[in-house]
Amino acid sequence: MMNNYSSQIIRAVRKYYQLKQVEFAPILSTTQSALSKIEAGHLELSASQWLAVCDHYILDPRSLFTGKIENLGERKFGLQDASKVGGFEIPTEYSFLMGSSVRTAYPILKFMKLKLGEKKLNSFLEASGFDVDYFVIMNNPLNIKFIEHCVSYLISEGILTQSNIHTILESSQFKDVHSSIFSDLWISRDLDTGTKRLLSKIKHSYEQNTSYEFLGGKDYVEATDQDFIKEMKLSSEFNHFRQKYNLSHFSELDHLLNGRKNLFNSKETKNGWIISKVS
Repeated sequence: MMNNYSSQIIRAVRKYYQLKQVEFAPILSTTQSALSKIEAGHLELSASQWLAVCDHYILDPRSLFTGKIENLGERKFGLQDASKVGGFEIPTEYSFLMGSSVRTAYPILKFMKLKLGEKKLNSFLEASGFDVDYFVIMNNPLNIKFIEHCVSYLISEGILTQSNIHTILESSQFKDVHSSIFSDLWISRDLDTGTKRLLSKIKHSYEQNTSYEFLGGKDYVEATDQDFIKEMKLSSEFNHFRQKYNLSHFSELDHLLNGRKNLFNSKETKNGWIISKVS
């Protein structure tokens, strides 16, 4: 028997595919009543039931222990406008130009949960108009304005400041944040190769709001916002957050691969920022 993240994983999958409990229950070889108890956390999922779900929906079995589904469905990641994603309703203010993914917001939401608790995080998500289970699926799309909303909330709560942005990634752990591509990053143990691999994955798995170019010299990586980002009218405070938060990823990658820290700094450009090596 298993007692872990099974209830939220099952709920998220069922809702994504717009199935009623009575329609989903046969996949688990159980009844609607029993499924209701499983989703509520009152009844444990058996090992055979979990394997049946993984086989049917091509899930990574490890999601049972991580609480997140790395990829679900055959949707190709890209900019989109949508009032619904799978069976989830998207709040109107976030339903356009969804160039980010839940994967991008994951470390920020995990940081919020760590600092405020799960109950307060869920209340925040519900007040934002989202079904909490939407954030179980890492490849679900997000509008960057929602991420700005999260950051503004953390700042208003006194939890996030310009001086502790790097702790978001530290508290979430690099391996966890990038678990879907970690083995690909780790295989070379070389910073340049790892950085190139990370950059190649961003537009397919994380976000398409900003393009990244590997420069490789003292100016190591250049980030350039897409033209539509200007339409978002993001606050200067949030843009500064993005720059410093992006910097922390490259610092943590180098720390992971080579045991070094504080190798990089960042500087603002007209349409983005540059991550540069410290002399």
